[in-house]
Amino acid sequence: MITHKGKTHPGLHKAIVEPSLFEAVQEKLDANARRRESNDRVANAPLASRIFDIDGQPMSPTFSYGKQGKLYRYYVSAPLQQGNRSTSDDDAVRRISAPAFEAILEQVLRRLNPVEDINCIERVEVHADAVHLLAPVRLLPVMRSGTEDGERVDQDPVDPKRLRLILPVRVISRSGRVTIIPAAGDLGPRPDKALIRALRAAHTLVEWNAAGMPTLTIAPASSHKRSLVHLAFLAPDLQRAILEGRQPPGLTVKRLMQGPLPARWADQIQLFGAPQALHT
Repeated sequence: MITHKGKTHPGLHKAIVEPSLFEAVQEKLDANARRRESNDRVANAPLASRIFDIDGQPMSPTFSYGKQGKLYRYYVSAPLQQGNRSTSDDDAVRRISAPAFEAILEQVLRRLNPVEDINCIERVEVHADAVHLLAPVRLLPVMRSGTEDGERVDQDPVDPKRLRLILPVRVISRSGRVTIIPAAGDLGPRPDKALIRALRAAHTLVEWNAAGMPTLTIAPASSHKRSLVHLAFLAPDLQRAILEGRQPPGLTVKRLMQGPLPARWADQIQLFGAPQALHT
């Protein structure tokens, strides 16, 4: 076929390939071009392979087009991308707006350490009421000196080669909006159903003495229950805060069960943070 001035005319020679095969190849080439464009869009995600939800599931970059072809970038948990739906009692953040989230991290990092940018972050953990950033421990002195109210930074208890910076950033999943919790702001109680369930389960594993204190005479059979039972020995202020939805930012079941629990209540509060105050 010969195209001339917008019109197609039959050629003088016999076709080299059948029209059906030619069209199939064109469709394949078009699909590959769209896939390359998609990969280019997703590649523009500085937190790719470094951002995880509260369950440790990777949050992969993705995008969609809105009205008039506007591009929207997101980070979405792997199970959600695979078609799994969140349950009604799942309050974990599974999808966030990438530009808004990246902008907040850049702003905080510039304040804490003007020399570094978002690339110094080795891991980002998105919790319901806080964001945890893990970075090389060499940055600890600089970042510690620049923290503001509500921000906490210390050597990571699990990985001493890293620091853990906890930011009071609450991710609002509606429309991917991200807001920062003010130091003295009032967002009301934020009950964590998983924390409350774990705390109640821990109390079923202990007995109570005459003084009203939990006691443990026999170690639980499974390793999971042996880790879980520690929650029954949390400081009363922390337990009360969990039940009232005033737990410290970033306090989760996984974090409570990751390492040894200090015996002294004051040390526990020092490690996990003080309960949040509710303002009326």
